[in-house]
Amino acid sequence: MEHFQVVVIGGGVGGLTLALRLAQQNTKVLVIEKDKNPGKIYKGELLQPKSLLHFREMGIDHRIVKASHPLPTIHTYEMKEAADGTVEESMYIPLHYDRLPVAFPEARMIPHEKLKNIILEEAGKHESFHYWNPAAFQKFTSMDSKAKQFNRALVKKDGEEFEIQADFFVGAEGRSSLMRKAMDQQLVTTQYNHHFLTVTFPRPANFTEARMYASHKSFIGLFPLPDNEVRCVLLIKPGDYNKMKKEGLHTFYDPIIQFEPELKDCVTQIESWKKIQLMIPVRHNIHEYVQGNAAIIGDAAHAVHPMAGEGMNLAIQDGAILGDLLNWMFETNNLEPKHLRMFEKVRKKRADRLSLLSHFSALGYAWSFKWYQWGRMFALKRFERHPILHYKHMLNISGVGWWMYTPMDAARFLGPSSMYMKSRFKKRSQKAVFTDQDDYPWRKLTHGSDGT
Repeated sequence: MEHFQVVVIGGGVGGLTLALRLAQQNTKVLVIEKDKNPGKIYKGELLQPKSLLHFREMGIDHRIVKASHPLPTIHTYEMKEAADGTVEESMYIPLHYDRLPVAFPEARMIPHEKLKNIILEEAGKHESFHYWNPAAFQKFTSMDSKAKQFNRALVKKDGEEFEIQADFFVGAEGRSSLMRKAMDQQLVTTQYNHHFLTVTFPRPANFTEARMYASHKSFIGLFPLPDNEVRCVLLIKPGDYNKMKKEGLHTFYDPIIQFEPELKDCVTQIESWKKIQLMIPVRHNIHEYVQGNAAIIGDAAHAVHPMAGEGMNLAIQDGAILGDLLNWMFETNNLEPKHLRMFEKVRKKRADRLSLLSHFSALGYAWSFKWYQWGRMFALKRFERHPILHYKHMLNISGVGWWMYTPMDAARFLGPSSMYMKSRFKKRSQKAVFTDQDDYPWRKLTHGSDGT
């Protein structure tokens, strides 16, 4: 029976980020991934600045930057849509990442499988990294349910069953996590009154900006990818997908051409509905990420609404921080499972905040009424025009820090944009950025210390 220091169930971007961090410190890690080929489900392509900073810590940021497209600003357009379908711009709201005082003041778009392959290739350079694919976790064969101590597991690979042993197990296998079920964690789920259609298609070489268009009844997001492609996201009502398929592809083309006529010759290159994916947004959270010697990360622990582009990033950040903690535990011989709680202490509050922020972003487009759009426009413009509110919003969605919203923000929201002290803002804005001590508090602990 082979023994591993860490077994990661699930070889998505989050699980591989964790495995890479472990392998770089010579921690013996096994990744179990059941899918041999890429799935058809959209899994995220937008990297937030915090994820890029973690990749820099792991020394692979140069490869990711080379393979991705920069988005320093998200350009949002609120449109007036007439009964005859004509549209005109009502308001323009730019949201700037480049106001952030960090090494990567931008988001970046990268094809999901390209990102996954980069991380996998880098992990594969280390002898301590083991990758079983296709292979499927079956069940735990030895565990103490009362103490939540997981010792051995059965894995099916190449038609044979293998029993493996590990010091720690991590579930990174997404929403249907078997590790979460073994930990007896129940989901708290939120569903939404809208769906999305998403697809990648060619773009003109000069179409390089991230653009979002919204009217009182429509929403379209356009996010450029490398190699002259663009990721398109179209909001629809539940049930519209089947109706649109029956009527023809023009029902997908038309809304995009309506808001972005220059893409007409590009979007019409989509020749089949098979290229277009239906996304049904779901938000879920759980109460605990850790039990005994087991932990869960990514969508296994928290699924978020895709509006703010956070899901994949939360998984990456989970993996990077848990990997650092596990490396510290092995390096210092602090192998008591209680130390895993430090991962939960760092990550759960951050994930819960971003889950709520994504939820509120989704609610901004939840209802197709003109008065609702007016309220959204008022709120977005207030966020954009006040330097503190603008900075707070971009800092919080970027993942590089957190600046709590306070009652004072209501005064800023309603008052003049000049109502703040520049010197105090500069000092406070820097304090809101996460430090290494915030991310990795265990690094300062001495041998045998209890950080819980």
